[in-house]
Amino acid sequence: MLRFFSLLVRRPDVTAEEFHDHWRHPHGTMGRLIPGLRSYVQAHQVDTDLLGAGQDEVAGVAISSFDSAADASGLLSEPQYVDHVQPDEPAFQIPERSRFLSTDEEVLVARLRAQDGHAYGDALWDVLDRSVTIQLLQFVHLDGHASWAGDDDLELGRRLGAFRHTRNYPSPAVHGNTPPFLGARQLWWPTMSAFRAGAQSDPEAWQTLIGRAGHAITMLTRSERFLR
Repeated sequence: MLRFFSLLVRRPDVTAEEFHDHWRHPHGTMGRLIPGLRSYVQAHQVDTDLLGAGQDEVAGVAISSFDSAADASGLLSEPQYVDHVQPDEPAFQIPERSRFLSTDEEVLVARLRAQDGHAYGDALWDVLDRSVTIQLLQFVHLDGHASWAGDDDLELGRRLGAFRHTRNYPSPAVHGNTPPFLGARQLWWPTMSAFRAGAQSDPEAWQTLIGRAGHAITMLTRSERFLR
């Protein structure tokens, strides 16, 4: 399974509300029908006082899954994309400023488990069953820290109360030896309140996990699932 990220930049003459709404519909309505997609999530950027200036550099990230690198590359020739989705992109974003990352995903925490002491309701939560989640995304620039993925990442995510935690590495099958980023990190919470409670409960864990990437795009998002 290949995880594909498209980082989108909002057109300056389009308001944030217009960007997010147009991306949802009609763009998302058309995009979810592209053959070969195994999942499709729109991660809409939201501000948080836990991140600094520039957190809205990227207005949103389209997160898709494909069975293979060949299927992901085939997206560009699919009639649904060529005839309907691609022509709509300039209506709300700046296509030439979009950045793309195809990855192999390492799951550090798939879900919380009751047998590990988590509350019954928390153990029932599954990202695939949720239409909306709160997601922290981080994309590590090539001049970021090579040690962005640490041995204690799992424990740091646990201290922040994350319900799911993955690390994503550039796919050699797609990017070869010239990836656009060193890698990416994803953390999930079920609600904004859960995110705030977790992140604010352990400032040391927050600073360590988020700061170890160095130069990176770090953003909090409201992630909306269009296709499981």
